[in-house]
Amino acid sequence: MDSYQQLLQQAKKSEKGDAPSTNVIKKAIASSKWKLIVTTLTIALLIVPTCYMLTFLYYAFGTKSTTLMDVTSQTLYVTEPNTTLEELEFDMEFSLFSMGLSFEQYKQIGDEVYPVKHYDTRFMLNNLVGKKITSKLEKSYPKYPTETNQWLVHPNNRGEFNTIEEQRKLKGLPNETVVEAYLSFNDLYTVDQVIQQMPNVDVTWAAIYTGVEDTMLSANGNVVSPIGYPVQPDQTNWSPFKGATSHEQTFLSILNFLVDYEETATAVSAHKNLDLKERIHYLKQHDMKTYGVVVTGPKAEVEQLQSLTMMKHMKLGEVKLWNWVR
Repeated sequence: MDSYQQLLQQAKKSEKGDAPSTNVIKKAIASSKWKLIVTTLTIALLIVPTCYMLTFLYYAFGTKSTTLMDVTSQTLYVTEPNTTLEELEFDMEFSLFSMGLSFEQYKQIGDEVYPVKHYDTRFMLNNLVGKKITSKLEKSYPKYPTETNQWLVHPNNRGEFNTIEEQRKLKGLPNETVVEAYLSFNDLYTVDQVIQQMPNVDVTWAAIYTGVEDTMLSANGNVVSPIGYPVQPDQTNWSPFKGATSHEQTFLSILNFLVDYEETATAVSAHKNLDLKERIHYLKQHDMKTYGVVVTGPKAEVEQLQSLTMMKHMKLGEVKLWNWVR
C-alpha cells in the first residue's frame, strides 16, 4: 500500500472517531441554551412578584398611600370651592412601582349633595404621573386662571364675567329651583359677618385673603388662585374639617401640611401655582378675612342677596330642581 492510500485511511478513521465527539458538543450546547432559558424565566418570574411585593410594602406599610390620599383630598378641599369627598369612594390599585387612586368629588346644590367629577390618578412612587377628570358639571369652571378670570374676585379686581348678565340668568330661572352662586364683596369681611348677612342660604365655602389676591400674583410673579375652606359643619368621614372646632385653624394646618408636598398638591389641583409659604406667612400675622364666598339655596333667596351693600359681583354656578326641605 502506497503512502497516498495510507493517508486516506487515516483520514477516514479520524472522521469516524470525531463524530461522537461532535455530537456530544452539540448536545452540550443545546443543554446549555435550555438551562439559560429556564434560569432566565425563573429569575423573571421571581422578580415580578418581588417587585409587586416591594411596591405594596412601599405604599401600604410606608404609609405612602395614606399620605398621598391626604395630599390629594386636602388639596381639593382648599382649592375647589364647595366640594367634598367620601372616604369609601377611594379606590386603590397597585402596579409595578405605582399606585392608582380613583374617587368621586361631590358638590352641594340646594339641600342635596351631587357627584360632579370622577378623578383617575396615578402615582409613580411619590410623583403624580397621570390625572384624568371626568366632569358631570353643567358649567365649565376656571382652570389655569389668569389674574382676571376668577369666579371669586377681590375688591380691587374685576371679573371677566358680566355680573349683570349673571343676574339676568338668575332672575330668569323658575322659583322651583335651587342654585349655587359665587359672591364677591366690596371689602374684606370675617366669615361670621358674612354668615350673619345670609341666614336663609348655606354659605358653603369662603375664599380667604392671603396677601396676594389684590393682584393674584405672588412675590415671584406667579399667577395664584383662590384658596379657602368649607364654612358649613362637615360630617363626611374623609373631610379634614369633620368635628373641627375651628375651620380657620384646620385650614391653616392643612396649608402647613401641604407645603411639604406642594409639587404634588399643585399637580393634583386645577391651578398652576399655590405659593403656600408666602401665603402661610401672611396668615400667621393677620386675621383671616374673606373677599368672596360660595352659597347655595332657593333661587329667590339667592336673588335677594344682590341687595346687600357688601355685594359687588355674582357668578351663577350649578342649578337643580327644587330640593330645599327646610
